[in-house]
Amino acid sequence: MGGGCAPAHESVRDEAKVMPRGVRWIKDRAIGIDPDKREVTLGSGVTVSYDFLVVCPGIQLDWDAIPGLTDTLGNSGVSSNYRFDLAPRTWEFLKDFRGGTAVFTHPPGAIKCPGAPQKIAYLAAHWWQQQGVLDDIHVVLVLPTATMFSVPEFSRVLEQVVDRYGIDVRFRHDFVEIDPQAREAIFVNRNNGGSERVAVAYDVLHAVPPQSAPDWIKKSPLVTDESGGYVAVDKHTLQHVRWPDVFALGDAGNTPNSKTGAAIRKQAPVVVKNLLAAMKGRDPSQKYDGYASCPLTTARNKMLLAEFDYTLKPRPSFPLINLQKERRDMWYLKRWGLPFLYWNLMLRGRA
Repeated sequence: MGGGCAPAHESVRDEAKVMPRGVRWIKDRAIGIDPDKREVTLGSGVTVSYDFLVVCPGIQLDWDAIPGLTDTLGNSGVSSNYRFDLAPRTWEFLKDFRGGTAVFTHPPGAIKCPGAPQKIAYLAAHWWQQQGVLDDIHVVLVLPTATMFSVPEFSRVLEQVVDRYGIDVRFRHDFVEIDPQAREAIFVNRNNGGSERVAVAYDVLHAVPPQSAPDWIKKSPLVTDESGGYVAVDKHTLQHVRWPDVFALGDAGNTPNSKTGAAIRKQAPVVVKNLLAAMKGRDPSQKYDGYASCPLTTARNKMLLAEFDYTLKPRPSFPLINLQKERRDMWYLKRWGLPFLYWNLMLRGRA
């Protein structure tokens, strides 16, 4: 959507159309959990009791953690694909851009789809290359990490990608503020153990906010001192470390994997089998190995499918083809195959 490669309407459905049959759908939001009483408190004040609980509320976007960002979004060249209504706005800013500085940020800490901040930079750079204006644009990609990617095999490929587009990559920089009047993004440079504040002028800016577990999760008993505000679970069984009748999957758990839809796809069957075992009074035996996948769109017709696990070693799903390079067939998987998989198989528990 943000790169102009897909329409917005393809990425949304009515909740009623994807609700599983045979469940009681409570149209309210959770705001608290009391694991001793086995109760979930809803926004309406109603409490719902449970025998077993699966916690999967996702994580929140902390827009206000970046001073100046909330009021700037959608205006003066600043946008973000992390908000549904702003993704088309991103494309509006990028498609007609013909010269100046384009800045793409990535916050520190865990985020939804950690490859997404890079994907939009590559989609934009390829578009500008096709329009014959890339040489007139200073593309700046600002990362909090020391490398392009946590898995060396994929990091090397991405190094080639940024070289091809001439992208100026700033490593170990944390996005901390935006000055809309000066049109500057402010970063903290952590290289060489420093904490220098650095201002980068922009004409267009794709901003990604810091992210964290929902505030009500942070305040719940399900969090421990070591879990960083996330639900504390065994990283393999996904069972809570204190309450055996509670499980968590998805982004709100403190499992040290990349927070991707692919990870949830592998976690869900583990939770189901271990939940069924717990219901029968048995210890959980199924184990999640940290599998995650980042389908990195490196061009408007190529993709690098980065699959890996807790060991940060490649974990390919297609062993007969070389996935440690950009591929056009993987682009088709990203554009058409994965959406079909999500809507028709993942949400129905068939994949």
